[in-house]
Amino acid sequence: MKELWSRTFELFRRHIVIGVPCWTAGIGMLALGRIQKVELRRLFTFFATWRSVLGGEAPVADLAQAQHRALMLSIPLGFVKDFLEVFLFVVALVATKNLVYIFLDERRPDTIAVLQGIRPRMREVLVLSLKYIAVVGILGGVLVVLGSFPLIPERIHEIALSHVFFYVFSLGGQACIAWLLLPASIRLLKPPEGPTVSIRIRRLGTAFAVAATASVLMLDYLVSKGESVMILEAQWERDALSAVNTVIFNTPEALLFIALALLALERSDAEELLASDPGVNWANRFADWVRKARDWKGSAI
Repeated sequence: MKELWSRTFELFRRHIVIGVPCWTAGIGMLALGRIQKVELRRLFTFFATWRSVLGGEAPVADLAQAQHRALMLSIPLGFVKDFLEVFLFVVALVATKNLVYIFLDERRPDTIAVLQGIRPRMREVLVLSLKYIAVVGILGGVLVVLGSFPLIPERIHEIALSHVFFYVFSLGGQACIAWLLLPASIRLLKPPEGPTVSIRIRRLGTAFAVAATASVLMLDYLVSKGESVMILEAQWERDALSAVNTVIFNTPEALLFIALALLALERSDAEELLASDPGVNWANRFADWVRKARDWKGSAI
């Protein structure tokens, strides 16, 4: 665990560009949130405005119905937004892995090569994104039930809506998500038809995921305290601050992606067992000897 931490931070310190995919995904998530707000206002304006065939416009009489229609359409739009956000981060995970491999091989980073390495695994990226959405949806449903279900005592509602419970639930939920989806995530970072993920790698990845979530929650608390004393009037100032905060919040995620890439490089227990098998080693040496003899014979002829 300590060695993995050291390798992760050392890679990030020496090659800070590794964080660019994750930061880019965070900026994209911020942009999707802004687009969603604009589209929701447009939907409400559309349903709240009566239009004449002659070109006239007037407010509708029932604004509540217009709001209800806009809300119903916002549900599928919200799902699309959430899926795109998850998709961006899964793509960032694969791109981070490609960068990690490039820097470990001491090669110069190539944006085209990094992006081309994502294309063959696009189907797996989509499947992992859908799995993540499903697990998060289940956990979100549990939180909604605890906070608003009428058959649950009011005291439980108060606890479920408290900040302390939210933090604890977020860490526990992240542990569940990581434990369930880590095998698929590591397989995504390995070559196709790679070996299964060992329990040790699964535990390490889960521990890193929980640590990253705890860091994000702590950063969110500290940044919120700092923003409470700041007064920003211009829109560009607020946008710039949001972008900076997004980079800060997603730095622990970038470190997590680096750690997962390093874990994907490790051999599984089955591979280590095969590597330590004398019969397998003897067979490999014999195959190498035959190949060298064949090459020597061909060169002699």
